[in-house]
Amino acid sequence: MNLDPPPMLEHLFLESPWPVMAVCAVACGVLLFLWQQRRKKIMGLLALAPVLIAGGVWFLAGAVTTGREQLIGDTRDLVAATAPLDSAALDRLIDPAATVSGPDGSVWLASGQLRSRLNSVLNRVTLNSQRTRDIQAIAHDTGWGESTVTVRSDFSSGPAVNTGWHLTWQRGSVTNDAWRVVDIRWLLFQGQEVPRGMMP
Repeated sequence: MNLDPPPMLEHLFLESPWPVMAVCAVACGVLLFLWQQRRKKIMGLLALAPVLIAGGVWFLAGAVTTGREQLIGDTRDLVAATAPLDSAALDRLIDPAATVSGPDGSVWLASGQLRSRLNSVLNRVTLNSQRTRDIQAIAHDTGWGESTVTVRSDFSSGPAVNTGWHLTWQRGSVTNDAWRVVDIRWLLFQGQEVPRGMMP
């Protein structure tokens, strides 16, 4: 269920700036040490540069939400919207024409069948909670994205169930930049590939 890693510069400067900030801190420490040894004013001034760079990177990472970060957040929101069932959130996150497919990509639930099947299943079983683990995502420049997620589901009766999913997302128009799921691919059930016909 591994996806391609995010672009390195985008990840380091916009999503996880801590390595860049750590390098800046080390550089600042080295320049301050040299300034103490040689007492040259230029060294003291140069020591400010890494501090300013680290502050700029921290501000930029906080101000910008990448497509990948948005997909990770939306994937968490989608899982959370099923326990308890949040119809408004599902309507926001899932395209009405979304399909459900099996591990090989064959369609198990055609366009328009997902919501009625989900409601039917949740009326038959009591889902107490769901937790997400190991979310990965990638946002493609062409306006679509992918995410994978492992979900642990706890029911009122029976053991916990672990499932793995691959979600295909489509970005909205320029005026509505939201992501919506257009295909849900069920990959794993309790660590094994889902057999055909397992859809409840």
